[in-house]
Amino acid sequence: MDEFQIISHRFPRGMPHTLILLSPLAKRGGNYCTIKRIRNHLKSIGYKCHLEDPKLFQNHDEFVRMVDEDNIGILIGIHALRTGAFMKESNLPYIVILGGTDINEFSKDSHSLDIMTEVIKKAKFVVCFSSTIRDKALALWPNISLSKLALIPQAVHTCVSSFNLMSYLFSQPEVNSLMTSSFQKPVVFSLIGGIRPVKNSTYLIPTFQEWHARDKRILLLIVGPKLDEHYCSTVFEPAVNKRPGVVYIPGLPMEDTHAIMSQSFALVNSSDSEGMCLAILEAMHIGVPVLARNIPGNKAIVQDGVTGLLYDSPQEFIEKAESLTQCPDAYVTLTKNAKEYVHTYHYLEDERKKYVSLVECCIKDILASVSSVAKSVPVHGDITA
Repeated sequence: MDEFQIISHRFPRGMPHTLILLSPLAKRGGNYCTIKRIRNHLKSIGYKCHLEDPKLFQNHDEFVRMVDEDNIGILIGIHALRTGAFMKESNLPYIVILGGTDINEFSKDSHSLDIMTEVIKKAKFVVCFSSTIRDKALALWPNISLSKLALIPQAVHTCVSSFNLMSYLFSQPEVNSLMTSSFQKPVVFSLIGGIRPVKNSTYLIPTFQEWHARDKRILLLIVGPKLDEHYCSTVFEPAVNKRPGVVYIPGLPMEDTHAIMSQSFALVNSSDSEGMCLAILEAMHIGVPVLARNIPGNKAIVQDGVTGLLYDSPQEFIEKAESLTQCPDAYVTLTKNAKEYVHTYHYLEDERKKYVSLVECCIKDILASVSSVAKSVPVHGDITA
């Protein structure tokens, strides 16, 4: 049996050019934007890509059937736990992307860590968005081969729609009456992200209420879909409802979200942990200053006082935010530096080349494996067999 026959036996419809990209696909979430961007990179050079959410498969057998029916060759998944549980049971080469909550939060649970350890062990490549995540991975899995780790910072692409933030705000009765009485344009701080515990969207609400009481122009605008029903009903909604100075929009198309960023005074991040926050990179790309919680994931992309502002407490946040509203020169310097940073280190074409390279390495491994099998199978008529 020659190499062509081996390939034909394993992949009866030819060498696989179809990939499954697995990710939690909450619309308008960071993972959704990231996996769509990777899909576009691969589609641009001829690969057929399926986007799938592991939660939508009824069981593992359904996933296996899809792999077989669609002649899938390679798997790519964001989140070592949620997608890794499917990928590790396949016989296909796969690339796992460490998203953030997997390595920062789920690794604290011994059962989840055991699953992710097996996922990492079997993966062809493990993608880390930053050296911070890579170092954490090496601490958790010290025996991991360095050749398996791929450092690929998230790229950023923004597209601003015609969405008019001020028109929207003035359509809200409580905001309209407030602004009509004060005759002043709102100073909007936007917090963008899916509503779930790790994002801690309520962290700064008391701070903004107090600031708004002193300065009616100040508004905190929270934008994002509700991703955790229990958290939203018991924590988030009671904290947001009828709170002066706080407005909530339950998620918008990406282009409208970018428009909101572009019309805001600044972007706020109050997460308890992050992998690499796409909203921060998008704000930098658009030219809006960032005030972010001082956590490892944010420190990896925000240099305090240079490309943005980091804070350790609500008190430090208010000090830095108030100072920024009073210092136009600092505003200009931060946004200029941040734009230069993302254009240098989060370039779309660099990301495309790196993911394409990883997929091509996986394809080469398939060919090498097939070639090895072909050489071990006796050719018909070989007298040495």
